[in-house]
Amino acid sequence: MHCQTCGAAHRGRGRLCDECQKTLSGLSNAKTHPSLADGFKAGQEATAAPQAPEPSAREGIWSQPALTRTDVVPIALRGRFLKRNWLMGMGAAGLVIMFGNLAYRWNTGWFWLLVPTGLAFYMGYSLMRRAFFRLAGLVNFESDQAGRVYFTVLRGDCTVCNGEVGLKEVGPKGDTKTVIQCKADARHQWAFDPQRLEKL
Repeated sequence: MHCQTCGAAHRGRGRLCDECQKTLSGLSNAKTHPSLADGFKAGQEATAAPQAPEPSAREGIWSQPALTRTDVVPIALRGRFLKRNWLMGMGAAGLVIMFGNLAYRWNTGWFWLLVPTGLAFYMGYSLMRRAFFRLAGLVNFESDQAGRVYFTVLRGDCTVCNGEVGLKEVGPKGDTKTVIQCKADARHQWAFDPQRLEKL
């Protein structure tokens, strides 16, 4: 039991405190003090643990890998370079011939020209616009500033893991898009923009 006035332990049996000699108007338990086991001194206020800093908006964004051309093969016919404007011209001429025969003679014998001439025109148009055309998700065609057409292979190193990256078509059938994708982990993926490639 302890004195309510000074908090000293009361060892005697009288009504006076052994320390302050005050009349014990009532006896109480010892005043409680903060425990030192918690690592704080008596009277020291506990402070909250520092909060971890919020990650910035740019943290966690993967840097896009650089693609390099491991193969550049010029496409030539009898020693002459194939050019993108030739593709557009041949494609347009074939389409005119095919539709002209269908309109005036109703001859379906020229219908076989639709696929090759249409493909040639679209390929030439894509090379004129972006200097890049990907056929069936497998073969890359590029053109230089002079309009010459090349077959190319693009590769690079993944910036997230140690894998190799290449071009890949993803998305539902009929609405696919070309992306840069890691061959070791398909989750490592970036949008592909042919305009970022080094000029031939």
